[in-house]
Amino acid sequence: MSKRISALSIAVLVLAGSFVGISSASAAVAYKACSPAKAKTTIGKLSYTCAKNPAGTSTKLVWVSKPCIDANASYLSAKSLSTAVSSSFESRISSATRLKATSTRLIAAAQKNVDTWSSHLASYLAKNPNVMTSGTDADKKTVTTVQDGITRNKQRIIDQQANIVKLDAQIKEATDGAAKTANDLASAKASIVIACK
Repeated sequence: MSKRISALSIAVLVLAGSFVGISSASAAVAYKACSPAKAKTTIGKLSYTCAKNPAGTSTKLVWVSKPCIDANASYLSAKSLSTAVSSSFESRISSATRLKATSTRLIAAAQKNVDTWSSHLASYLAKNPNVMTSGTDADKKTVTTVQDGITRNKQRIIDQQANIVKLDAQIKEATDGAAKTANDLASAKASIVIACK
């Protein structure tokens, strides 16, 4: 009789343990405490995993939905990618800014040449108004050389101004790209909060 009782007791305990397992799984509540980590269950029609809620600050294990886990994985992937993309945009902005500063210096130098040489040429022509008709070949050549130098420097100014316009466009494009990347990352992070409710 005692053997039957002990066998029956063991059977009851095993059966009770089975019901405990069923009741704890069926009693699982989304985003409520759970254990052990990585345990799986279904609540309603969604699959849940026992893990830390990526939308919260708590380190406690709770039942986290698959959409929440997927949103967090997408965010982490976007975050990793955005670091490289942001770095590329910053590099482009820095490079274009340096080139723009160089163009600005070249414009200033060319403008100084234009102003100085124009002033000297005007002064020379005021003293020698007929140099191009009755002056020596050397004098005519000097005047022509100065005029060509002025023309070349004016063209440098035009070229560098056009270059600055292009560089400004590059800076704007990179700045907009960096802002969009940051915005996309913020949206991905916000989607975690939505998915992890």
